[in-house]
Amino acid sequence: MNIYFVRHGQTEENVKNTYYGTLECDLNDLGIAQAKSCSELLKDIEFTRVYISERTRALHTAEVICSQKSFILDSRINEMDFGAFEGKNYEEIKKLYPEEVKQWQQSWKDFCPPQGESYVKFYERVKSFMEDLKELNEENILVVTHGGVIRAAYCYILDENLDFYWRFASKNGDISVIKCEDKFFFIDSIIHV
Repeated sequence: MNIYFVRHGQTEENVKNTYYGTLECDLNDLGIAQAKSCSELLKDIEFTRVYISERTRALHTAEVICSQKSFILDSRINEMDFGAFEGKNYEEIKKLYPEEVKQWQQSWKDFCPPQGESYVKFYERVKSFMEDLKELNEENILVVTHGGVIRAAYCYILDENLDFYWRFASKNGDISVIKCEDKFFFIDSIIHV
């Protein structure tokens, strides 16, 4: 089984370098162009299932890639909820939440931003999604989601080592091809558009 993970196209929040998971925003012009590039690269692949996060940026990206498909919304592949940090860059967060930033630096996996979720909680829902994919018998699946979700999926594949989260990038419009053979996942390729 081939699973094509696509990170949504660029948004203005990406340009501003903010933390945003639940914050709604759409693709900017470059983001639309990135989605079109993905569409061109994937045009000859017949997807039997298309999973998307609940966010507009993922939906818009999926619609550009394969407008004729029906999509399966799955909250488990929503980006991490940054709570009170949403829509703020790191410098703003440091000024507004100095004590929380210290806690974050000391224990990034367990730290939970005010009104947000911890990385461990976020990882557990991505893991649940990956476990369900493992049980499918499909040829090609498309998953349109977010950078954090893709990096968490890599951690899952790499023996659930959460420390690998910071060892990968996932840029807007990137396509990560994950293969599953006999319920064993491996990263086949990463294509940057």
